[in-house]
Parts: sequence; C-alpha cells; structure tokens
Amino acid sequence: LNDVSLMEGDNGWIPETLEEWKLLLHLLQNKNTRPAPQESLNGSLSDGPTPINVENVALLLAKAMGPDRAWSLLQECGLALELSEKFTRTCDILRIAERRQRALIQGMLEKCDRFLWSQQA
Repeated sequence: LNDVSLMEGDNGWIPETLEEWKLLLHLLQNKNTRPAPQESLNGSLSDGPTPINVENVALLLAKAMGPDRAWSLLQECGLALELSEKFTRTCDILRIAERRQRALIQGMLEKCDRFLWSQQA
C-alpha cells in the first residue's frame, strides 16, 4: 500500500481539507519512508512503486492547493527542510502555470465583455 499512485487519478484518494492534509503529513513524519529494493519478475532489482513519502505527498499538496499554500502548510508541520530541489522547481513551474492561466482567463473575460457590450449597442 506504499504506492503514491493510490493518491492520483480519478480513483485515487486526495485529502480534501486542510486538516486531512495535516493528518497525512503528521503520519508521514512518523513513518520510515525508505523502502528496501524489491526484486521484479524478471529478476532485476527495482525500487518498486513510487513510495508515499513527504516529498511525493508535498508535490501532490502543491498541485492540489497551490505552491504558496502548500509551502505554508509544510512549514507549519515542520517539513519544509526535508524537501528537495525538485519540489522547489515544481513549485516554480506551478506558479508560472497559475500566472499564465490567470492571464488567459482575464483575456477571455475581457473579450467576452467587449462582445456583450457590442451586442447591446
């Protein structure tokens, strides 16, 4: 059950409230997140599924709540120092995507507004 894919997709479970995220992060703090390598069917060693650990849950949190709110919650839980550069880069990319999305929506709303005003004339 230590597979982050259980938390992704349409059938996955993603915490919905701030309290659920806090509980999940608290549980992760108390868990050893380094699984032993597992032997796959073809005999080679693999790390198995992507584990549920602080880093992977923090990435899901940033995607679900936005990078700034996620960072605040991670700092509140004392987990901000456990995160890698990958998390920081992902948050930067999410911020850029949010800005572009807001600009796109603003542009669409302005065009709709102009169209509606032109129809009233």
